[in-house]
Amino acid sequence: MNVYGNVRARATRKKIYDALLYLLRHKSFQEIYVKDICKIACIDRSSFYKHYRDINDLMMQTEGELSKNIAAIFGGNWEFDRECFVKMFCFIRENHEFYAAYLNGRDGSFMGQNDFLGFWKKAQNTSARLPYPKGEMFYHMAFFGAGLSAVCKVWLNTGMKQTPEEMAAIIAAEYDTKLRRG
Repeated sequence: MNVYGNVRARATRKKIYDALLYLLRHKSFQEIYVKDICKIACIDRSSFYKHYRDINDLMMQTEGELSKNIAAIFGGNWEFDRECFVKMFCFIRENHEFYAAYLNGRDGSFMGQNDFLGFWKKAQNTSARLPYPKGEMFYHMAFFGAGLSAVCKVWLNTGMKQTPEEMAAIIAAEYDTKLRRG
């Protein structure tokens, strides 16, 4: 039985992910097919379909898994600091093949919908003062997330010439006053 969390299933999912990253280095996302993934991963199509419905499902599930890492960087705390953004940009740089394809191939964000809602609930329940009225905070967080995704997309598409520290400074210059206001 191929249970999602068993060793063999995890190994197959890792092979699929590695094949996806390899292909993203050589092709656009639109040019990648299940048969390409299977060939590179040395698996048959049925193994792929035990884990994913199609290539889009692979991308969405991968983004969901990676977005948990980004959400963990911020730790459910709405008071973002520069160091959080440095860590986030380092993570994006480490996974740049995936994120370039993901952000260019769809209306992507760094926190999948479920992670965003969980993050929002934690921020809402914090004892710290929120920079906006509680009724408005959800909208400001959505705006911020979309803006952050757009900034990262431009950074990725221009070859990541700035360091993660420089990118964190750009975000801080743009949002620091609003995020720190009490």
